[in-house]
Amino acid sequence: MPESTSASPDQPLLAPTPSKALHPTKVYDARGTALSCTPPQASCPPVAPDLAFSDRCALGGYRIVQCGCSSLCTGDVSRDPKRYYDASGQMKPCEPAVPDCDPPPASAAFQDACIGGGRHLQVCGCEWLCTGNFTK
Repeated sequence: MPESTSASPDQPLLAPTPSKALHPTKVYDARGTALSCTPPQASCPPVAPDLAFSDRCALGGYRIVQCGCSSLCTGDVSRDPKRYYDASGQMKPCEPAVPDCDPPPASAAFQDACIGGGRHLQVCGCEWLCTGNFTK
């Protein structure tokens, strides 16, 4: 008789044992270094998340997984630098956000032009940049 997956009052439904598919064998850090994924550790030191890396990973169609104490991407996003654009439509690199710096508000026209088509505004350095070319 096959095992039942439904819960009964005397036997709760148990989650299936995690498979190897949940821990991809090849993952990548922000520099594009291929690493093996080890199971997440229970006690890791607190580390600020790399939001730019997480965004590149998600926008590239991959996902962030925890391997050991590191957050790694299931795909290599180091060779696909994202292009960012300022309010005048000039391409710029996105530098990490400067701590303790509040960029001046983006104009309503810049916000309207940027938002849509999968684009959004992001703080780079100490200014707002659009995550895609909004002038096309």
